[in-house]
Amino acid sequence: MWTNVQRTLVEDSPLGDPRLAAFLDSDDAFMIYRHFGFLHARLLLYKQDELKEMEEKLRTMDLRDSKDAKKNKCLKSRRKDDLRQDLESHEMRKHLMQRIEKKTLEYGQVLAQAQNLVAMNRPADRDRASVWNFMDSNRPLFEADSGFINEREDLVTLRPGRENAWLDAFVERMLKLCHCRLVETDAWL
Repeated sequence: MWTNVQRTLVEDSPLGDPRLAAFLDSDDAFMIYRHFGFLHARLLLYKQDELKEMEEKLRTMDLRDSKDAKKNKCLKSRRKDDLRQDLESHEMRKHLMQRIEKKTLEYGQVLAQAQNLVAMNRPADRDRASVWNFMDSNRPLFEADSGFINEREDLVTLRPGRENAWLDAFVERMLKLCHCRLVETDAWL
């Protein structure tokens, strides 16, 4: 069953995020967003350090138990370890392992997300320029909210790489050589 999804016309959208969203949706080339590489790196480092702490706790617990003949048996059987009653103000291995599992899954999710974002294509200069020009001439957002388009090194496009992108660039260069006013503006640079 086909549904009739129509793109919202840019001009029909209220000024603000709705108009900018309509413009970005008007052409796949304009689907440009930040990937927040720095924040992903900080988050990964933070979670990595949390896991390192848990890893150290587990190693300390294992080492302590390996030196005690009675507790050493707990290292050979998860079931015996889970039934331990001697907490000695230390965390039971079972609870620590549950925390490690949760944190490892969180870390893996952020790691995979960061990898996917890094693998995304950077927008072509001409596509970024089109978005910049729209934002400059229409002012859909307050200046403080529109700076994302200037974060060149942190931008990604949802548009997949195209085999014929070289042709677009070639045509644009030819139009510039012919002094076509529509493509000669470099105000966005």
